Amino acid sequence: MDHQLIFFIIGFLSALIASNIINRVFPKIPLPFIQVVLGIIMATFGADQILKFDPEVFLAFGIAPLLFREGEEANVPSIMKHWRTVAILVLPVVFITAVVMGFAAHSFFPTMPLAACVAIGASLGPTDAVAVSSLASRFDFPKRIKSILSGEGLLNDASGIIAFQFALLALTTGKFSLANASVQFIISALGGALIGYLVSWLNNTILSLMEDVAAQDVVGYLLLELMMPLLAFSLSELLHVSGIIAVVVAGVLQAAGFKKITLFDAQVNQVSSTIWDTIVFMLNGVVFIFLGIELETIAHPVLKNDSYDNWTLLLIVFVLTVVLFATRFVLLAIYYKIISIKRKQPFERYKSDLMLLTFAGVKGTVSIATIMLIPHAVAQKYNMMIFTTAGVTMLSFLSGIIILPMIAPKKEGKANYFGQIAILNDVVLALQDDLEKTRVKDGYYATIDNYTQRIQKFILMQESEEATEDFNNLQLMILQIEEDSLNSAYSNGDISINTYRVYHRYLKELERSITHSLVSSLTFAITILFRAAHMAIVEFLHLFRRKKGVTRKTPILTDEDKQELKDLYLQNTELVLSSLYNLYDVYDSNLINLLGSDRLRSAELVAEGDFKRLFAHYRPNNIDEMTRGYYLERKLIAEYEARGEITSAKARQMRKNVNTLEDYSMNEEYSSLLYDFLEYRGGRN
Repeated sequence: MDHQLIFFIIGFLSALIASNIINRVFPKIPLPFIQVVLGIIMATFGADQILKFDPEVFLAFGIAPLLFREGEEANVPSIMKHWRTVAILVLPVVFITAVVMGFAAHSFFPTMPLAACVAIGASLGPTDAVAVSSLASRFDFPKRIKSILSGEGLLNDASGIIAFQFALLALTTGKFSLANASVQFIISALGGALIGYLVSWLNNTILSLMEDVAAQDVVGYLLLELMMPLLAFSLSELLHVSGIIAVVVAGVLQAAGFKKITLFDAQVNQVSSTIWDTIVFMLNGVVFIFLGIELETIAHPVLKNDSYDNWTLLLIVFVLTVVLFATRFVLLAIYYKIISIKRKQPFERYKSDLMLLTFAGVKGTVSIATIMLIPHAVAQKYNMMIFTTAGVTMLSFLSGIIILPMIAPKKEGKANYFGQIAILNDVVLALQDDLEKTRVKDGYYATIDNYTQRIQKFILMQESEEATEDFNNLQLMILQIEEDSLNSAYSNGDISINTYRVYHRYLKELERSITHSLVSSLTFAITILFRAAHMAIVEFLHLFRRKKGVTRKTPILTDEDKQELKDLYLQNTELVLSSLYNLYDVYDSNLINLLGSDRLRSAELVAEGDFKRLFAHYRPNNIDEMTRGYYLERKLIAEYEARGEITSAKARQMRKNVNTLEDYSMNEEYSSLLYDFLEYRGGRN
């Protein structure tokens, strides 16, 4: 077994996780850029020697599934509405870019054949759909721009690869015929589309047979769907037609079928969305990490070679990147000028679209995968082909990161949660009415607490980031006060080990509610580390005492233990409230009042002897009451939507959230052990 390979695969997956965490902590840094940098770092540690980059395998297992999924999710009617612009970007822009970039590269590398330089241009012609979608997620592009970029991303990889194959054929044979190339292009495109259709038909036929014999299976359905892009791409490459088009067509047809509303189809859709979201995230990460690995692998030997002047090479890459964007800008400007004349509209009306489409034309791993398809002998003879492609790819990607934020509309910085807060408040009021009519109140108490926590989260999300950070810092302060008091009480012998454990578990649940930022992470980590260490010491000493026959309490939570819990919590409440009210001049009074009133409500529960609600309400065993809450929430969403107080889109999203929460609640097969224990003891007493 190759342990080194296993080590790097683990490192690869760790890099994916790390990139996501870094992006969450520093959201202004694009996730693809983080992954590229991590790929470069991995390459410096020898990842390129272990994780070999096979372009054909990469296209089949990396790019094909991503394009298939994009095809499934594509808004085809919206794309077809802008089909002229998409067609311009997919055909003339790609081919003309290949030629222009070819002549530009040939002027810098006159010893390199023109066909080889055109191959460089062909690999750089298509916009990388994965890179664009990753960057576009940070901006609020107009719907028409999203549709155009989506359509371009689905199809231009195919035209770019076909153009590259023509250039490679001219390079290796010395012959090129425009007529033959045009015929081959049509055959490749139509052949790929036909195979995509056949794969989709085969998949639907198998599913129909499974349905006819009552052999429907969610796992089998998902495996068939996951096989589709691999089958479509492989068959197309075997028959020398466009695998990219085959994959896209299969994906579009997969989504275009009639959507049946059955329990099986709903289960498939739910599981399929989750699995595809995970696969897409992983494949996107793989694409950009491999981009970083390959950039370092390709650039390092060239930049270290004394035969080349590094500054000259970097200047060439910069100039070619400018030519790349300039060519796209000029071709689109000509197109929009013609459109403005036909529609008798001022050209200035299209300038925003022109700029967005120009600088959204970034390149990515597909360009490197394409240029890596050249035969090994050609690559050794003309090594600058790969280096130039990699350099322009990276610089175009960086250009998109830098320039797009300057010209693209920003996403709204803060969502409006007033509708959610109002609906959840109404649910709480309805549940409180139910509470007064029932004899068994524990389940309703827990459900009301659950909704109250959700309201609190929405209130915080509605506030500024600074207010959220202040709230978390105040929660951390409360946690530290509670921890210090708990440890002091146990050290002084004021509480039993059972009381200590119960209270410690409560603090652990409280800890999970604190969303700390990078700034407060060190303090947070130190607090949790000390608490864990102290808990370990306490447990060790308790075991030591038991062996010596020195124990103060039985493992059962007695009435004395409950009294200790009550006294300790009320004592801590005084400390917490005193600390909070001393901070009125430091923090927002609304935050302090929110935490203070919440603490007072909890203290009232403890004073009344209601330990279950306080110490176990994070994982309540109250399925029936939660189901009642979800019913009320759906009913209120419909009423608010009917009155026009929330939009239809907002209502749909809120219903999805309710469905997700209800599914989670219904699948919750465990309840809090502490809750059950206290309930059991309460029954005995």
